Amino acid sequence: MLDTGISLLLLGFQSEKGEKVSFLWDTGSDISFYEGSDSLEAKEFQIGEKKIRLRRGEGILPKGIQGLLGLDSFRGSCVFWDQDLLYWFPSDSSFCDHPDAYLGTQLKFLMTKQKGEHSFVQFEYPKSMTSFAHLDTGASLSILPKEGGEVYLGEKRVFRPGGTILTLEHWQSKETLTVFSKSGFREEYPNVEFLTGISLENFHLSGDKDKEEVWVIGLGVLRTRPLFWDFSRKRIGIIHQEN
Repeated sequence: MLDTGISLLLLGFQSEKGEKVSFLWDTGSDISFYEGSDSLEAKEFQIGEKKIRLRRGEGILPKGIQGLLGLDSFRGSCVFWDQDLLYWFPSDSSFCDHPDAYLGTQLKFLMTKQKGEHSFVQFEYPKSMTSFAHLDTGASLSILPKEGGEVYLGEKRVFRPGGTILTLEHWQSKETLTVFSKSGFREEYPNVEFLTGISLENFHLSGDKDKEEVWVIGLGVLRTRPLFWDFSRKRIGIIHQEN
């Protein structure tokens, strides 16, 4: 895996012709695809013994990114992400079934809820305000509510599917961002960089979307802890760290 600072690229894939390919890992996307201008509707790619078949997209991703792996590619599996390594297991493996046996007691399962295939984690920010945020490996920064007193860092341009761009305000948190585990642990993240200026209208969300689902926990937070994600059992855990 390559962490570019703004995205995670999964390396080591090969096309049917033996070409080396890397894909953007994006848990904010329902579907996977490869970028191509060929006439094929889909192609098969392989990493190790695992094979995936992806449909073709054209001109959807920024230049240089060869494709995207969304939630559909991870059905029936679990992953463990630790720095520059992503371990990918079938859901019936002992690792997916009993990750604590391999990762130890510091593995803490987070308080989450599901909306379809998408996972939302319970968080507190600012203090005494709790809500749920979408866990999105395709987002470089988090999107959080603003309290007041945060450090203003300027503006950021956010690229959305279809080529549209939003300009949002970029902040650094004054208080710690806290996420909750099922066992009662509070995992704290100080000095979190996040964006504001998101509204339901910006994202053209359908009527069944509530405001909670506008909040996002992105890579700036996710990369700081080893992450376990069981897509079949809808379980997400992190390796607890003392601040």
